[in-house]
Amino acid sequence: MSAAPGGRAVSLTIAAVGLLLLAVGLFLTGLAHATGLPLTAYSLTNPVIGIGFLAPAVVIAWHRPRNLLVLLLALGGVGHLLAGIGLAGYTWGPVAGWPEWAIALCLQLMGLAWKLGLGPPFALLLLLFPDGRLPSRRWWWLVWAVGVALALAVAGWFLAPDSVAANVIVQVADLIVTVAAVVSLVLRYRRGSEQVRGQILWLVLAVLVILVLNLERAITGRGPELLLLSFVCVPVAIALAIVRHQLLDIRLVVSRALLYGLLIAAVLLAYVGLVALAAAVLPADLATWGPVTSAIVVALALNPVRTGLQRLITRLFYGRRAEPAAAAALIGRGLDQVDDLDQVLETARSALRLPALAVHDVDGSPIARTGSVTDADWPSSTIPLRSRDRLLGRLDVALRAGESRLHRADADALALLVGPLALLLRERGLVQALRDSRTQVVQARESERSVLHRDLHDGLGPTLTNAAFRADAAANRLASDPVAAAELLAEARVGIRDALADVRRVVYGLRPLALEELGLVGAVREQAARAGRLPVKVTTSDELGPLSPAVELAVYRIATEAITNAQRHSLGTGVAVWLASDSGEFHLVVQDDGAPPPTYLAGVGLRSIQERAEELGGRTEIHPGADGWRVSAWIPAS
Repeated sequence: MSAAPGGRAVSLTIAAVGLLLLAVGLFLTGLAHATGLPLTAYSLTNPVIGIGFLAPAVVIAWHRPRNLLVLLLALGGVGHLLAGIGLAGYTWGPVAGWPEWAIALCLQLMGLAWKLGLGPPFALLLLLFPDGRLPSRRWWWLVWAVGVALALAVAGWFLAPDSVAANVIVQVADLIVTVAAVVSLVLRYRRGSEQVRGQILWLVLAVLVILVLNLERAITGRGPELLLLSFVCVPVAIALAIVRHQLLDIRLVVSRALLYGLLIAAVLLAYVGLVALAAAVLPADLATWGPVTSAIVVALALNPVRTGLQRLITRLFYGRRAEPAAAAALIGRGLDQVDDLDQVLETARSALRLPALAVHDVDGSPIARTGSVTDADWPSSTIPLRSRDRLLGRLDVALRAGESRLHRADADALALLVGPLALLLRERGLVQALRDSRTQVVQARESERSVLHRDLHDGLGPTLTNAAFRADAAANRLASDPVAAAELLAEARVGIRDALADVRRVVYGLRPLALEELGLVGAVREQAARAGRLPVKVTTSDELGPLSPAVELAVYRIATEAITNAQRHSLGTGVAVWLASDSGEFHLVVQDDGAPPPTYLAGVGLRSIQERAEELGGRTEIHPGADGWRVSAWIPAS
């Protein structure tokens, strides 16, 4: 993988400094060993821990050279290597005849450099993990506190290296800044994204390993010094968390380590406690039964304790995925309490501890989303959302770090969410369709009003006004010029007839008179009789049943438009119309025996057919078939 800009130079610089210091330390240690001086465990731990800090610093610098953790890790590595050099010089110097000041300098170098490695700067390393930035500006006080603690450690080493009080003050200061740094990590974990949480879990795993390996030293203050090498786990975990945080499912590793660690601790404490209790309670002749009885009790309680611990830890890291019924109940309560799809997804995500959930429609447009995933290549799984065999969208589930596919327990829990989500999408679609339909109705009503206004204002109004003027003129000339008055009255009569024709046309446009006079079937037959060049045959079922005026008008308009479309564009020889009613639904089919010309494009007429049917909750199918062009419409009869 190519280095980030500037990463190569920073990495090579850190590697060169580390190798140089390592070579000096190993050279001095080799000289001391050649003279027969015994080597301590620290002769090994210092250079190994130093390289254990510098190698992750080199790796992180290669990819993230601007991350301040690079500087802190390099500082810790250099501190351990300098401590190793100081120890080797302090050991070999007296044999080689070094002056007292040089030997004292090596001793001071060893003490001061060690504080750079595992002293207060380690708390700063935790504070800036994982992005090299403070959690917020409110944590600047801890940076200054780390500086004060480091200053106290240096001052105590120089001024009172053997003072118990000074040593206690330095340890208390170190403990305070370390605890504060751990608190910052806990807060960062609770508020962070899935990526940040996974990165922090890598660090938690390293700390667990260190605690287990150094448990004896932490309790008694004594233990194998070589186990200090386990501190290398921290910088290694930091490098993995920053560069390869998706290497594996770190939740699974940490949860298993925590489970068995707590289980072993509980078993040991319970056994020791029961043995001590038995020794205090049982008489001397029965004391030998104490360990046996304690072992039996611990063995009997082991499985229930393990089951309870596993349930608690699984719920901590994975939410309710191991309890699909509980997860469904929790999500169900969320569905009952909220109408916002984002909140429903957040309830499901929180219940299952998933990184992110998102709902998209069939076109891929986002509808709702919850959670945060910063990596664009974060793996995910897709679950289709269907209702009545109709695909309404999809549910995208961001997988946990290290997972390559959706866990079966997560899939089982999410399966209980798919149905309600599909219903919510369907309801959302129906609501949007209702809004669109209402908008179309309002637009159609305004359009009809505009047409009616234009007909009355531009047609009927001037015609009636002209007739009124001519009637007045005829009345004025009736006595003086009867012939001219008769001509004016004849012209007024023509105007009034034209006005009546306009009124009839307007009324017919609102609701065809043929529907009122002949009924639906009669009106369609009348339209078919005067359709045009292609003969039209109308066929009806035996019983059409009662229809509402709105349905009658819609069927008539659709039939008229379909017949007119066939007359204008079809290359066939005839048109057939079927009218039928079945199970509360009116069915209309208009089909010709030809096909439209190759240059034909669907226009306003076919769109109006679809809109009229959808306004009443119906549907249409308009397509060419083997036997001609076919227009079908299904409209609820009531």
